[in-house]
Amino acid sequence: EANETFTVTASTVSGATVADGQAVGTLRNDDAVVPVFSLSDASVTEGNSGTTNAVFTVALSAASGQTVTFNYATADGTATAPSDYASTSGSLAFTPGQTTQKIFVPVVGDTVNEADETFFVNLSGAVNATIADNQGVGTITNDDAPPTISIGNASVAEGNSGTASATFTVSLSGPSAQTVTVNYATGDGTAVAGSDYVAAAGTVTFNPGITTQTVTVLVNGDTTFEANETFTVNLSGATNAGIVGGTGTGTITDDDTAPVLSIANASVTEGNVGTTTATFALSLSSSSGQTTTVNYATANGTATAGVDYVAASGTLNFAPGQTTQVITVTVNGDTLSEANETFTVTLSAPNNATIGVGTGTGTINDDDALPTLTI
Repeated sequence: EANETFTVTASTVSGATVADGQAVGTLRNDDAVVPVFSLSDASVTEGNSGTTNAVFTVALSAASGQTVTFNYATADGTATAPSDYASTSGSLAFTPGQTTQKIFVPVVGDTVNEADETFFVNLSGAVNATIADNQGVGTITNDDAPPTISIGNASVAEGNSGTASATFTVSLSGPSAQTVTVNYATGDGTAVAGSDYVAAAGTVTFNPGITTQTVTVLVNGDTTFEANETFTVNLSGATNAGIVGGTGTGTITDDDTAPVLSIANASVTEGNVGTTTATFALSLSSSSGQTTTVNYATANGTATAGVDYVAASGTLNFAPGQTTQVITVTVNGDTLSEANETFTVTLSAPNNATIGVGTGTGTINDDDALPTLTI
């Protein structure tokens, strides 16, 4: 940033007069880092008429305390101004703290079937910054005559074992006299290749006159309760066609029941002094792919909170894959001969599970000798 100043002012002087009552403090900037410009590429489908903007993003490597400026100008590649795009130039400024700006270049639509074309946006004249990548490539994608390819979504119930097939339909917008090909590859979403589904990649071929084909992805069955999961099939590298709607989402529908929560009873000998711990074991009937939570709270039986034990409540979490947890309740020791006493721990408000055995009984075993009676 630039050097900065502040002032110190003397006031309410007693026993003297003020000749110069204000001093200026200067903070001299000693930061050597100068932010760096980089320019993204841009791609746009030309359309049949009018104009469509190709949007280039100019990024600053770090925020600056000063105003940063640069110049930009387009240049021909295989695309020519003004027939394919509008020649564009100017200056842009980053205000202090700003890190991105956009450059818009109008691309001219036409109905001529032609190869994709390119032009350039060049950066120059940076002030208060340097330029790392001074050129962005704009690609004008031809959208005339050849058909377009799209892929639909697919959904499949996973099953408990083996594999099930998720079938994606790949479509051409119309028949073609040429052989059309397109590459495809799966990508992880919330589903992970290798565990939830089998990664797949390859090429789909449309012979002349054919307008639909399918891509099959194998989904692995399991018995783990989990949320529905998704993955994608992404199209790329089409020949003799364009791609519109190049990503299909595969949904793996979970068909496993929620695990069941149960709490066991606990028993502890009270002791004569201090405290001991009653430990209640909680268990899930099966592992879950989701975080499971449940609330718990103690309640008096023949034992009284504050006297015989310390009241406890809260929320317990089972991490994905975890099937056991414990709840501990502090029990107070005494020297009073008394009957064994009980209290309860009750579960409530489960999330991603149901409750099977929802109440555990804690038994405080008395260990004090009976008193003797003397007459």
